[in-house]
Amino acid sequence: MLVRVLLFLSLWAPIVLVSSSGQNIAPAPSGDTPRAAQASPAVPSIALNLFPDSPLPMPRAGLEPPAASVSLVRTTIHVSARSAEISTDNTAPMPYHVEAAQILSSAGTYGDLSRYLQLFPGVVSTSDVTDEILVRGGNPAENLYLVDGIAIPNINHIAIEGTTGGLVSMIDTAAMQSLDFYTGGYDASYEERLSSVVDIHTRELADRRPHLESDFGFVGAGGVSLLPLGQQGSLLISAHHSIVNLFTNDIGIDGVPTYTNLLIRAQLVPSSSDQLTLLSLSGVDSLDITPCDLDADETLTIETQYSGWRTTNGLRWRHIYSPTFFAVLTASDSEQQQDVDQQDQFYQVLKSTRQDAQDLPLVPVYSESSHDGRATLKYDTIFAPGRRWSLMAGTAGMLNRVDYRIAQPLGEQSPLTINPAASDAVTFAPSFLSGETGSYAELTIHPLARWSISSGGRLQSFALGGHLTATSRLHSALRLSPHTGLHAAWGDYAQMPPTIYITAWPQNHELLPIRVRHIVVGADLYSGRFARLAVEAYRKNYSDYPVSTEFPSLSLANVIQTSGQQFLWIPLSSQGTGLAQGVELSSSAHIASHLSGQASIAWARAKFAALDEVLRPGNFDYPLIGNASGSYDSGKRYEASWRYEYTSGHPYTPFLLDASMQQNRPIYDLSRLNAVRGPVYSRFDFQFDRSINLGSRRLILYGGLNNAWNRKNFFGDFWMPRVDAYSSCHHNPENCVTVQYETPRMPNFGARYIF
Repeated sequence: MLVRVLLFLSLWAPIVLVSSSGQNIAPAPSGDTPRAAQASPAVPSIALNLFPDSPLPMPRAGLEPPAASVSLVRTTIHVSARSAEISTDNTAPMPYHVEAAQILSSAGTYGDLSRYLQLFPGVVSTSDVTDEILVRGGNPAENLYLVDGIAIPNINHIAIEGTTGGLVSMIDTAAMQSLDFYTGGYDASYEERLSSVVDIHTRELADRRPHLESDFGFVGAGGVSLLPLGQQGSLLISAHHSIVNLFTNDIGIDGVPTYTNLLIRAQLVPSSSDQLTLLSLSGVDSLDITPCDLDADETLTIETQYSGWRTTNGLRWRHIYSPTFFAVLTASDSEQQQDVDQQDQFYQVLKSTRQDAQDLPLVPVYSESSHDGRATLKYDTIFAPGRRWSLMAGTAGMLNRVDYRIAQPLGEQSPLTINPAASDAVTFAPSFLSGETGSYAELTIHPLARWSISSGGRLQSFALGGHLTATSRLHSALRLSPHTGLHAAWGDYAQMPPTIYITAWPQNHELLPIRVRHIVVGADLYSGRFARLAVEAYRKNYSDYPVSTEFPSLSLANVIQTSGQQFLWIPLSSQGTGLAQGVELSSSAHIASHLSGQASIAWARAKFAALDEVLRPGNFDYPLIGNASGSYDSGKRYEASWRYEYTSGHPYTPFLLDASMQQNRPIYDLSRLNAVRGPVYSRFDFQFDRSINLGSRRLILYGGLNNAWNRKNFFGDFWMPRVDAYSSCHHNPENCVTVQYETPRMPNFGARYIF
């Protein structure tokens, strides 16, 4: 029951609201050295050293240490194969940098990159089951994912429209080299998102030696092949398939997910000035959920059949025109399809006996076939003529293809009102093409040897709705000493609500781009070879936020998650506001060469106001977030890792018990939206790895426990709609409401074989 509720909540937001940072101070996981000090593969590269006399490097995302370079006076330019976005050594907040090996051996993550990101300050998940991440109070739809510089609408399996989360990543971590994670104040070169950027780099070929490995574990089985291609190129192929479905048809969610993914990346270096990267990432998945209609304790009443596929294919061409100027041309196409059918079991239980309930036909209540396509052509340039300034600029055009068929002809007894009549019946089937454009420029100057300033902006147009947005950026960094520094960032960002939200109701066509203003200030309290300590404060002001026009207290940020009931599409307007703010303290350290760890603590609030203009906690309001993790590597055979997470309880909305009992259905008290907070969340995970050398090959066995203390972490109160069919709750609310918890103690085990 528990896992069923958790997974289904992660898949379906049943009430859908629809509308027409100086991470340079943050610790690298497990005490990593700053990115500028890390090794880079031997490929043609461009890097820009704008502080040639500074004792402490000023790394910037997308720049790698030189493997081959063309020198001009004292400025050196390198173009890296791993660079995911074209950028200069400006002063925008630096990302958290993570190597793939750290993710693979980390406790509590199943080797999933999104679950690993939850270790960083200000990042939480919607539940234990999903890998959807919430960054600094933002909605999951506000995150941008890139793979080798190509935008991926959703990198996860079992995913639906309007989100970037799902059950598990489509990218095998063993196929990754590293990732960079921006949580605020990122520069104008990125396609705008309101909360974060996750920049993933695929695996590089080391020393021109082939790399082959296979793996078998809780989340699936597959393999990675990395081979030389031509004189300097490489070919990467990675495939993965779920395995739990081979052993059972029910993993506690009245069903079992099935998924398969494939990643192909070809890298060619035809000349010292050119590099070509071809990327293809695809996945297919399905999940059927059938609640037990004879179980009085069952909280779900809707049967669901889900299937989906998504693919992104792209090409990037990097060309060095001169020692001071280079450019990147990117062309890509993304497609994703989701098919959902739902039937209601509930009326059968009420109008039949236990013996004949299963023989009655199901009532179809929802069907969806949604297809999105996006073709992108993008051109980025960097010009760095000297030590004191540099300029990056670019432009992009996007063509969106929309084809939806949504049908909910019966509507639903809304959990938002005491009115027993079904409401908000809706059917819509938009099919159209829609264009977008985006252009940016950003200038970086260095008035003093230890002081840098960046200023720029981005202009975007959206044919859907006819909107034009202009947003600006301003960043500054001051180095106080080789181990300390200050930084600040200010920036405006604009992002359209998901298209399916906009098309659900005619009035939603008028929805505006959601806007947010980031203000970030921070300090490197100490940054050295073996330890780092940093502090950062942020403030995000939201405007033009989608809110309900039927319920004055309801917005997209506090929509009630009713765990597995029908979808409910309601009219919206762009009249909401919000405020997310917090302070984050983070640290990391290496002790000798075997022991490392990191820890962070964040105080944060995220509140939003709907039409009634009352600020209420959003669904992602966690006032206190603490994380600690560590690892011990013997250097030869054994490795151990652990992780502890602590957060304040999440807010939720209580039931109107009297009305709910009279109608035997969940009805929420909208006057107390997110006014109640659950108990704190606390979880400890550990994992052990054992390496066995078999000649030139290596076998790695691993095992561990998630939620090792078996703590009952509160998930929420849930209505038990079947009670009246078999007993009665009219005089005892405790018979109608049950508490559901996050996942109990869960094993994680598997093996990797490296050829």
